[in-house]
Amino acid sequence: MGWLFMSRGGMSPFATPKAYLDNQCTYPPDPEKGRETGLRVLKSTVRSGAYYAACQSYDAEGPKETFAIICLVKWSPGARSGEEFGYKDMTETMGPYHYDCPASILDMLGPPGNEYAANWREACRARLALTSRRKPRPGDMLVLAEPLTFTDGQSERSFRVVQSGKKTVLRRVSDGMGVKISKLMSRAWTIVPPPAAPSAS
Repeated sequence: MGWLFMSRGGMSPFATPKAYLDNQCTYPPDPEKGRETGLRVLKSTVRSGAYYAACQSYDAEGPKETFAIICLVKWSPGARSGEEFGYKDMTETMGPYHYDCPASILDMLGPPGNEYAANWREACRARLALTSRRKPRPGDMLVLAEPLTFTDGQSERSFRVVQSGKKTVLRRVSDGMGVKISKLMSRAWTIVPPPAAPSAS
């Protein structure tokens, strides 16, 4: 499905994208219309331009599958065009390229429906592992998973984190040279904290 845009009136009576999409993902079985299963939202959130929901299908016998629905969201209150809200819906089995789903939703999901869903969940978990790390602090040693080669030809994995005025900078362990590492928080690394101070006797 492509993008669907609407005015604030088109969202009525719902005031937010989350409330509107929760309603869109909630409906009962209706055998008269050929719909044997219903759908309900167990948990949802909107973050980083996307709606993430753990949704559970069910029928007269009880719960069936629990899977993720992802909707890309454009929210522009007061847009001159009048189209203040737009969304594009998909499920995890379609292999979406947005991976900011929180762990609280991922933990509710049942077995993945296909390889695309499994890969999407893995990518979300990998992102969570990166973003949950604390930032390096002065006194730490930061160790990259793979050596990084700088413009002077020097390769290095280990860096001291030091305070320089109001800035926190990295210095190569091998020669003390101050360096900048692009996209640091998206790289794989570990932190070696400074040794604990000896306790007073």
